Amino acid sequence: MELSMRLKKALDALESSDLESRVRAVDDLAVCSSEIFERVAVAFKSEREAPHLIAERMGRFGSLMIPQLERVYREADEGGFKLMAASALLHMGSEVGIPSLMAAVVAGDPHLCMAAMSLAAAGVSEAATPIEKCLIECELSDVKTLECLTSSLRLLDHPISEETRIHLARVEPKWLRDSLTSW
Repeated sequence: MELSMRLKKALDALESSDLESRVRAVDDLAVCSSEIFERVAVAFKSEREAPHLIAERMGRFGSLMIPQLERVYREADEGGFKLMAASALLHMGSEVGIPSLMAAVVAGDPHLCMAAMSLAAAGVSEAATPIEKCLIECELSDVKTLECLTSSLRLLDHPISEETRIHLARVEPKWLRDSLTSW
């Protein structure tokens, strides 16, 4: 029977006056939910145009989505997609992808900001030192990266070192320098 029909049948049975039918409906809905989560994971994995739009919304399923997304993460090749899956997992409470995110916290990595912000938002304090190292290595003209990395350190409530302060003291204009160093 097609998923939509099984889902409708279970939802209808949930409203039944018969206790046995309601209990069976909950079991049936759990099976349908698992299939839905699997379909969402497959859609995320196969999305080429904008996978981040699916990743952003997977969090609505909460921890129920984690097993399928962990499988997608493990099967993914290294790169942006794997990091996006790791970030989504971390947001949902799974730490499986932390090693991949930590590996992306290096100067010049194209996914540095996503990794740093994901780790910081989850409170992964071990990320503070590599984030600060990237901040010191960052070109002063790369304002977006400077802002991302300082924001990550703020989220982690990590005080910046004197070496970082000296590096950021060369940022112009003054208002930008002040915004990067005040916390």
